[in-house]
Amino acid sequence: MDTFFQNFCNKYPIYLFNTKFKKKIFYIFFSLIQFFLKGPFLIKFKLFSIFVYPDKNDYTRYILTRVSLPDISERKLIINNLTNHKNIFIDCGANSGFYSLDISTQVKNVEIYAFEPSDKEFMFLNKNIEINNIKNITPVKLALGDEIGEIYFNDMRSSNLNFASGGGYVSKNLVDKSFSYKVNITTLNNYFNSFKITEDTSIFIKIDLEGYDFNAIYGASELLEKYDCSIIFEFSKMIINNEDYSPEKINNFIKQHNLKIYDIYGKGLSLNDLERKIQQLDNAHDTCGNYILTKKNLNFS
Repeated sequence: MDTFFQNFCNKYPIYLFNTKFKKKIFYIFFSLIQFFLKGPFLIKFKLFSIFVYPDKNDYTRYILTRVSLPDISERKLIINNLTNHKNIFIDCGANSGFYSLDISTQVKNVEIYAFEPSDKEFMFLNKNIEINNIKNITPVKLALGDEIGEIYFNDMRSSNLNFASGGGYVSKNLVDKSFSYKVNITTLNNYFNSFKITEDTSIFIKIDLEGYDFNAIYGASELLEKYDCSIIFEFSKMIINNEDYSPEKINNFIKQHNLKIYDIYGKGLSLNDLERKIQQLDNAHDTCGNYILTKKNLNFS
């Protein structure tokens, strides 16, 4: 059945299912045969392909059930704002490369650094880069935060435990020996310290670290201060529950670096607004969306 489904996907690439009706047809077809599938399947988009698993516990299944890549508006926002002579996209929590693959094929003069600490995700990321023969993505097997050293990575990709929506999350303490292991962690300031970044370079950082997002933002302070740099990050219950979470520290950081918070449509917000959105979530939802930190006027169209 795997061979049959792969042949179907080869003959009818997923980008051809570009209306609600067509997407529903694909979803119904997939639903009828999903229990007989193991994967992985190479799913073709217009400019790149990506390996996808049909298992209900694997987040790449999203592509098969939604018949598209996740975060369409977020990726469009990044692409529309990387228009300088030189561009850098930093993918923090790259997973299998949803963002990196798309941006690498749509932005001119862009260098991409895809950070992923997970053993499994890093393997899938490299596999997706290799199958597309993409040369402008540098995969980096490091966790990101506001410290340099070692930290535990809790790998959830093949686990039924539902602590995270992606491939896993970092923690300072050991959670469970069966799926936790130590990884190296650094800051973006430290990693890019020796890079020669010119004034005509635009930098966009995407951060999706399952609660460790602001730790990584603090670790990018020099990039935010020195360069044309913006950050898109996910705000979640895991951020609020992070032992390092401090509204006072976040607000002081935003003020110190002359930053503003926007939603992906360009509406200005405060940290209090984000906290209220989290409070309004029900138990079935952990995130309230993606938001931008920047000191520049972005193109939100």
